[in-house]
Amino acid sequence: MAQFLEGGAADILDLPCPPRTNADAFKTARELEPAINSLSNLSQLLTRAAVSSGGLTFYDLVNGELQSAWVSYSQLLADTIENASLLLHHPAIASSAILLLHFDSQRENIIWFWAATFAGHTPAISTPFVNDTTQRRKHLCHLHTLLDRPIVLTSKRLTHEFLGMEELTVHEVESLQNSADRDAGCPTVLSGPEKGPMDIAALMLTSGSTGNAKAVTLRHGQVLAAVEGKHAHHSTAAGSVFLNWVGMDHVASLTEIHLHAMLLGCDQIHVPASELLTQPLQFIHLLDRHKITYTFAPNFFLTKLRDSLTGSAVALTADLRPLKALISGGESNVVATCDELTRQLRQFGAVGDVIRPGFGTCMPGIAMRVTRLSHPGKHADLGEVGELQISGPVVFDRYYNDPKATVDSFTPDGWFITGDLAYLDEAGNLNLTGRTKDTIIVNGAKWSCAQIETAIEEEGIPGRVPTYTVAFPTRKTGSPTEDIAVVYAPAYAPHDHHARFETATSIAKAVALVTSKKPAHLIPLPQSLLEKSSLGKISRTKVRTALENGDYGEFERSDLLALERYRQARWRPAETATEKTVQLTVAELLEMRPEQVNLNSSIFDLGVDSFNLIQLKTRIQKAVEAQIDIPMSVLLTEPTVGAISSAIDTILSQAPAYNPIVPLQPHGSGTPLFCIHPGSGDILVFIALAAHFSTRPVYAIRTRGYNPNERLFDSIQETAHTYAEHIRLTQPVGPYAIAGYSLGSTLAYEVGKVLEAQGQDVKFLASIDYPPHIAEYVQSLNWIDVLLHIAFFLELIDELTMVEITPSMHTLDRRAALSYILDIGDKDRVTALAMDHERLGLISDIAENFRVNVERYEPMGKIKHLDVFVAEPPTYAAKNRQDWRVNKLGRWTELCESEVRFHDCPGIHAKMLNREHVADFAKIFKAAMRRRGV
Repeated sequence: MAQFLEGGAADILDLPCPPRTNADAFKTARELEPAINSLSNLSQLLTRAAVSSGGLTFYDLVNGELQSAWVSYSQLLADTIENASLLLHHPAIASSAILLLHFDSQRENIIWFWAATFAGHTPAISTPFVNDTTQRRKHLCHLHTLLDRPIVLTSKRLTHEFLGMEELTVHEVESLQNSADRDAGCPTVLSGPEKGPMDIAALMLTSGSTGNAKAVTLRHGQVLAAVEGKHAHHSTAAGSVFLNWVGMDHVASLTEIHLHAMLLGCDQIHVPASELLTQPLQFIHLLDRHKITYTFAPNFFLTKLRDSLTGSAVALTADLRPLKALISGGESNVVATCDELTRQLRQFGAVGDVIRPGFGTCMPGIAMRVTRLSHPGKHADLGEVGELQISGPVVFDRYYNDPKATVDSFTPDGWFITGDLAYLDEAGNLNLTGRTKDTIIVNGAKWSCAQIETAIEEEGIPGRVPTYTVAFPTRKTGSPTEDIAVVYAPAYAPHDHHARFETATSIAKAVALVTSKKPAHLIPLPQSLLEKSSLGKISRTKVRTALENGDYGEFERSDLLALERYRQARWRPAETATEKTVQLTVAELLEMRPEQVNLNSSIFDLGVDSFNLIQLKTRIQKAVEAQIDIPMSVLLTEPTVGAISSAIDTILSQAPAYNPIVPLQPHGSGTPLFCIHPGSGDILVFIALAAHFSTRPVYAIRTRGYNPNERLFDSIQETAHTYAEHIRLTQPVGPYAIAGYSLGSTLAYEVGKVLEAQGQDVKFLASIDYPPHIAEYVQSLNWIDVLLHIAFFLELIDELTMVEITPSMHTLDRRAALSYILDIGDKDRVTALAMDHERLGLISDIAENFRVNVERYEPMGKIKHLDVFVAEPPTYAAKNRQDWRVNKLGRWTELCESEVRFHDCPGIHAKMLNREHVADFAKIFKAAMRRRGV
C-alpha cells in the first residue's frame, strides 16, 4: 500500500473497502425516524442505532500507512457494554462522576465516550495540550479543580503528556483490560444508573481563548433535540453518509456528525485531521470514494482547500453529486471564499450551494434575538446593529462549576449572549457584522480583527505561513488609544533578510489598506508559539497577554534589528541637485524628514497615493524650475525617488518617447495584471487598486497624447494593436490578465482578441462596468458633453450639477466652458488634481478623440473568457442596476465563447474604484481572478 503522507493524490483510492455485515436483518434509517421522540438519553440512541445496518469507518495510521476498519453500530454497542463493565468493576473509577478522556484518535474517543456514558459517568473530552509545559501544567491544574478531581482515561502512549503530576489520577485503558483478564470470573454489569433528559450527558471543554478553559454542560435531552433539529434543518435522510475529520473534542464532531448519523442509522466516516491538513485534496477523494452526503469543515480549511484546488498541477476527477451539505462553523465565514470554493466543487458535480455556514444558523430548537447595545434588554430595530442572543431547548444553560462565567454569559431571562454583532433585515434574515470584543479601536475608529487577518491572508504573501497570523489590539500604559498589533509565523529562513523585509512590508501595507494605519507591532514568531484549537483558531487573548507581558520582546527586538540592517545596506543618499530637490519635495509633502527618504524607496511605499500624486508632480515641477511639463509617467514608470530624479534630468534634456505601460506595482511572482485606462486616457484611477496587489505586478496602460507632440490614436483598432504590442514587450507570453475600466473595457476586449489571434492565452479578461455596444451613447454628443462627463468623472461636479448646467454649457465657447467648470468645481479637487485650463482641456481633447473613434465602432468576434464588474449606473445610461446589468452589460454574452461571469460591486460607476469602495472592489476582483486560475 502506498504511503499516505508521501504518495500521490489517488493513494486513498487504493485502500481496501471495509467489510460490511449482511443488512437484511436490520432496520433502515427511515424505519428508525418515528422513534426519536421516545428517547430519554444517549444510551437509548446507541441501543436504537444498533438495530440498523449502519456503522462507522475509522481511518488510522498503522506503521505509517492509512488503513480503514468498519465497525457496525451493533458491534459498537457490544464493545460499549463490555468496556462499561470494566469501568463499573474498577473501584477507583466507579466512584468518580467525571471521566476526562484524553486520546488522539476519533476511534478511542468514541469507544470510551460510550463506555463512560453507559457506565453512568459524565465524559469530558480533553482538548489537545499545548507544547509549553508551564502552560500545560497550569491547564491541567485548572481542569483538576474545575472538573472536581476527575479520573483521567488515556492510552499508554499518551501518559507522558500529563507530566507525572502527582495530584492527577491517570488510568491507562490498557491496564483496565489487563485487570479484567485477571478478574474474568466477575459477573458483567451492563450499565450504570439510567439518565434522564435533564442529566448532564457530556462536558465540552472550550479552547480557553479568553483565559482558562470552561466546561459547557450538554444535557441528554438538549443533545437529542440538537441532532433532531439538524436532521430537520438539513433534510438528512436514509442513505446519507457522514464524514468527520475534526477532533472529537469539538461539539461539531460529536453532534453534527457522530450523533446525527447515529440518529438516522447512517454510515459515518472518521479520518485523522492531520491527514487532511497536510493534504487538503484528500478531502475531495474521500468525498468521492465514500459518496459523502454530509460533512463539516471549519473556515480555515475551506481556504486551504480552495487554494489547493486552485494551485493543483494535477487534473482531479471526482463525483460529488451525492454531496448535499458541507457545514462550516466555529466562526463567521468569508463570503468570497465560500463562493469561490462552491464554484470549484460544482466542477466535480456538486449541485447548488452545498457550503452551509453553521455559524449564525437558526435551526429548529433555537430562537434568536438582537438587542440594542445601549439598552441590552430592548430589541434592536430592523437594520440596527446589536448583540445577538439565542435561547431554546438545544442551547446549553450553564458552564460547569463556574457560576461567574454563567452569570456573565446569560441574560437575567436566560438568553445566551453570543458576543456577536448582528442585525435583522426587513426579510427577517440574520446578518452577522463582527464580534463585540474582537475589535481594534484607534482614536475612535473601529476595525474587526478578523477583517484585518482576512486582508493579510488574501494577499497570499509568500513569506508567511498561511492561517498563522493574528491581529489584535494592544495599549501601552498611559496611552489614550489602542494600537494595532500583528504576529505571524514566518515561512522564510531566519537569515533571509530580503524575504523578511518584503514580508513585513507586504503585511504592513495590507493592514494600512484596511485601517489607514500601519501596525505598531509586527512580530514574526515560531509557529510553535501560535497554538491552534481543534478548529484552527489561535487565541487572540492569549497572544495579546503574551505580548503585553513581554514574552515576545526578544523576537521583536531581533526582527527590528535585522530589518534596520537590511535598510542600511540598501540605503542610498541623495547626491545630485535634482535628487536632493526631489527628496526634499517628497519629504515636505508627506511631512517627513528628508533623511527618512531613501532614494531606493518607492514613493507609493512612502505614502504617496492617487490623491496627492498630482500635487507631488506639480511641486517637483516648480522646485526644479522646469520650463516644460514633466509627464506624469515620469513618476509612475519607475516610482523610486532616485529613478524619478534621473528621469527628470533626462526629460529636461530630451523629449520622452511614448510607452503606454506604467508600472504601478512591479513586485511579485503572480501573473501580471494590465489595467487599461477609461475615456480620459489617464490611469490615476488604478493607483489605489494596485496597492491591493502586493504579490502580483500591476501595470496601467496610458493613452498617447499626454506627452508633448504626441499624436492621438486614429481608431480603436490602432489603439488595441499598440497596447497589445507593448503588453507583449512587457510580458512576452501568456497567460495574460487584462482589465479595462469604463471605455477601457472596449479596449480590453479588442486587446484580448489581438492576443488570442496571436495564439496567446488570455486567462482573465475583465470589463469594469461598461457595455459592449457604445456607439449609441456617444453619437449625439460633442466636445462640451465630453467636458461635462470628464468633470463629473474627476469629481469636480456631481451628476445633478452636470445635468442642470448642460443646456447653458452648450452656449459657451471652449475657453468659457473650461473657466465655468473650474469656477463652480470642487476647489479641493481642483487643487488635488492640479487642474487648470490647459490640463482640463487636454483631458477633454483626448476623451473627445476616443468618442469620435467609438462613434464608428461596432464590436465583432468573440473572446474566450470574460468577467464583468457591475456598479450603479449613471441615470443617463440605464433605469437602474438591474436594467444596466441585464439589458446593457448583459450583451457581453453575445461576444464571449464561454459563460460570462457577472460580479456586483459597491458604489456608482464613477466612484467604484475610489478610496471608499476600492477595498471591497479589490476583494471581489481578486476572487474573480482566482476563479480563473490567475
